[in-house]
Amino acid sequence: MKDQRKGERKKMVITTVIRRAKPEGGYAILEFRSRDLSEGGIFIFTENLTLLDLGEEVELLVDVNEQKYYEGQGRVVRSSRAFTEEGRQMESGFGIMFVDPDDSFKGMLSETLKEV
Repeated sequence: MKDQRKGERKKMVITTVIRRAKPEGGYAILEFRSRDLSEGGIFIFTENLTLLDLGEEVELLVDVNEQKYYEGQGRVVRSSRAFTEEGRQMESGFGIMFVDPDDSFKGMLSETLKEV
């Protein structure tokens, strides 16, 4: 399967907060420490692949080095659980795509990715 990400993924520590509407009303707040950022989105690492649904839209706050980088909508575009040849789990989580990021965010993200 061809990788369709915008730009190369960079490894860095990212705090990602997701606000998700609950079916019974109200919101759930989920906080993740991610290590993966690209121009198109982030990959949040979690063992629990039942937390989000593919195609679901969520509210995001992405914080890199304690500096708010993106606050807006995201869409769950990937869920993944990868294993080594020996059967050890390497990676598990969700790919979240930034939805309609503004020009200010795009500029900050581009500069950040150049520095890493």
